[in-house]
Amino acid sequence: MTPRRALSASAWVALAGTLASGPLGLWLVAATHPQPAWRDADTFARAFHPVQSVPFFCGFALVGGMVALIGCLHAAAPEALRPRAAVALALSAAFAAMVFANYAVQTTLVPALVRDASPGARAVLGTLTMANPRSLGWALEMWGYAVLGAATWLAAPVLRSAAPGRWSHTAAVLLVWNGPLSVATAVLTALRPGWVLGGVGLAAFGVWNALVVAMTLAAALAARERRPLLRNTGASARADPSGGLTRTAVDVHDRAEPPAADTIRRSLLL
Repeated sequence: MTPRRALSASAWVALAGTLASGPLGLWLVAATHPQPAWRDADTFARAFHPVQSVPFFCGFALVGGMVALIGCLHAAAPEALRPRAAVALALSAAFAAMVFANYAVQTTLVPALVRDASPGARAVLGTLTMANPRSLGWALEMWGYAVLGAATWLAAPVLRSAAPGRWSHTAAVLLVWNGPLSVATAVLTALRPGWVLGGVGLAAFGVWNALVVAMTLAAALAARERRPLLRNTGASARADPSGGLTRTAVDVHDRAEPPAADTIRRSLLL
């Protein structure tokens, strides 16, 4: 798979995961087996239905797509941005560990605890389920996506320098915006536990979903722009008809890349 196709595939997977785990998944739950507002674990268990796990199963695609997207940008990073991209890749791994663990709990452990009516199981259920706005699940969710926000913030200049174009610039700006928004909501969760399922929290969730949909869509479209997605290794490059990259030592036009200093300057502007 060429770098361009890998970037495109990861962005489309992340986009599909965002839609399926967010608006579509929540609509499905609300239309079929909604949960009442959180009161206690017994109330949650009585209203539980397996369809309520669907958004979390779809969330695995979102997490995998975002990690793959950051990985593609790391592979395409020019020399001047390679340290920044490496940190972004490490942060995406931390994000995946936190959020994958949370979704594993929501899809596997929570249903098992629902079937166990013992007092101990009910206490653990209330601690873990994301139906409880003050649960461990929400702490992992919000801080996990805050870590992803830091990763997209760091990786944004790589996309703009490795595949310059209108859509890549748009995607880079949105990748940056995801950083402070995600970090701010995580900090707010620490300061005001429980806000996530209130009116302001649901509005923030809608804004974040719209941002991620636009961000991943722009990244997917950036991968289709007719520009090489290439790490700057000192050699020039041109796109071959198959969508891959071939190298040549004498293509002056393809060497017209911004110097390292300008690349760093533009990254700091982001």
